[in-house]
Amino acid sequence: MNINDRVKISVLTKYYGCLLTEKQRQIVAMYVDNNLSLAEVGEELNITRQAVKDGLDKAITTLQTYENNLHFFARDAKIKKILIDKTALTQADIKKILSILEDN
Repeated sequence: MNINDRVKISVLTKYYGCLLTEKQRQIVAMYVDNNLSLAEVGEELNITRQAVKDGLDKAITTLQTYENNLHFFARDAKIKKILIDKTALTQADIKKILSILEDN
């Protein structure tokens, strides 16, 4: 998994992670956010490397399915782009709005 994939999965987890199982959230966090190998995640969770891979694959598919159906990330990215491109807003206004959007 390349860095762009990791970033995308990490961001999608912020949006839809609560819809994953606890085990899937742990696997994604350890593999994507903490950059552990499949074997290292397996050791930490006392499961096989294959179980980690299966859990990770299922979690990623679930995250992508939610985004494909709900488009929350895509919507927020469009809003951020519009707000940044607006010249009538001050930089302080933009930072405040972006901060609010990132917290939700």
